Amino acid sequence: MKSIQSLVIIGSGNVATHLALAFKEAGINIYGVYSKTFEHAKNLAKKLDTIAYLTIDDIPTNADAYLLAVSDSALLDILKQLPPVDSLLMHTSGTVGLDVFPNKFKKTAVFYPLQTFTKEKKVDFSTVPILIESKDEEVLKLLQILGNKISKEVKHANSEQRKQLHLAAVFACNFTNYLFQISYDLLDKNGLDFALLKPLIKETIEKLDFLSPAEAQTGPTIRRDFETLNEHLEILKDYPDYHYIYHIISDQILKLNSK
Repeated sequence: MKSIQSLVIIGSGNVATHLALAFKEAGINIYGVYSKTFEHAKNLAKKLDTIAYLTIDDIPTNADAYLLAVSDSALLDILKQLPPVDSLLMHTSGTVGLDVFPNKFKKTAVFYPLQTFTKEKKVDFSTVPILIESKDEEVLKLLQILGNKISKEVKHANSEQRKQLHLAAVFACNFTNYLFQISYDLLDKNGLDFALLKPLIKETIEKLDFLSPAEAQTGPTIRRDFETLNEHLEILKDYPDYHYIYHIISDQILKLNSK
């Protein structure tokens, strides 16, 4: 096989939706969609102009590859139910290794897109890093070709590297977004619009194109402006959780500044 031409999508969540749409746009034939919830499978299949499988036994066994874009907790159960196929089987998890695949599957791989996905927001996949892994060199070549159909950046990463990357992504994305929510909450309680912060957030991110995070760090803590720090902590006394977060992050920034 020189390249993957046909694909079955297993899953119907955010990752499955965005990857399936990207593959369809790239000219990959989407045979069909299976999801534990048939209505969800039908909704995604409609977007892809393909069919939805009612049961896991309805999935055809002659596709070039099968993409398992499901939650980590559901992955093992799906693999137990899935009949043996000679084609390529790949999951999209950042934290699960190749050892999750039972021995009944001979061609296995990981195809992990490093991005945050929301169904309603279209993603430019050409900028999304794709991390691939397989023990089979021929499979790696297939994954490289497949990844390059939708992304400009396809890299090999083993399971341990991918776990570290996923952990770093939680800090960079999920935790940062929660800090945005704290900002939103504080402003909303005082009759101010969170949109006021968006230019600041944009500039902070753009600086990372030419500076490391440590070099880009600004604010009262890095300046050792303890008067402002104490004033902020006084304001946050009515928000004990936010007070704790402010205190511990400020302490870490002080340590960063002392290195």
